[in-house]
Amino acid sequence: MNSQYLNDNGFFSKPFPITSLKYKDFKNLNISKNDFNYIIITSPKALKILDYIALNTLGNSTKDIRIFSVGFETTHQLKKLFYTNILQANNNSQSLHNLIITNTKKEDYGLWITAKNRSIEFEKNLLNNNRKIKIIEGYSTHPILELPKPLQADLIEYDFLNLVIFSSRNVSIAKQILENYNLFNIVKNKSTLYVNSENVANKAESKGWINVKIIKKNFTKEFLDNIIKLPK
Repeated sequence: MNSQYLNDNGFFSKPFPITSLKYKDFKNLNISKNDFNYIIITSPKALKILDYIALNTLGNSTKDIRIFSVGFETTHQLKKLFYTNILQANNNSQSLHNLIITNTKKEDYGLWITAKNRSIEFEKNLLNNNRKIKIIEGYSTHPILELPKPLQADLIEYDFLNLVIFSSRNVSIAKQILENYNLFNIVKNKSTLYVNSENVANKAESKGWINVKIIKKNFTKEFLDNIIKLPK
């Protein structure tokens, strides 16, 4: 979808899919409305599950339950689904952690809807601060380790490449895929890697990417609009 948006706005782009998304069967979740008094959302991918819980398990009144959102884009999607009591962090896990610690008590109980293959550091930090949470592993993302031959040819043929990656995990996966085809050194030497945060940039540089640039925008569309403005 992001690649299509770039093409629709005059910036030649091809998709480089590196992960696939799979939801767990969450329709048998047995959650009482007394189980928790706040919810943690760290990705828009969790909203499909959140809405199912709110509408089918807990009742419509939970649309006003307190929700801690990781950042602007997630908050925007929550508001589109008519959630009203949202506390928003600044697009990173440390900011979200601080927001939760400041606005909850030890006797509160949170529900975190997240991915199966997530970082455990955020969870550990909350527990170390005596915050009790229940975790629903609602979905998982899986690396796509095959690189289609036409895309291999493009990566070799073009003299210069702009690559867009939005997460630290995807930085690692992209390198792994390219290394599987002996293309990483070729690609990194002629690429500019555009990322959306310092955390992702630091990860990319630690993995050997050379030319990394940060575009700090709150929404994916704003980020892509800055890509469109790049010299062609």
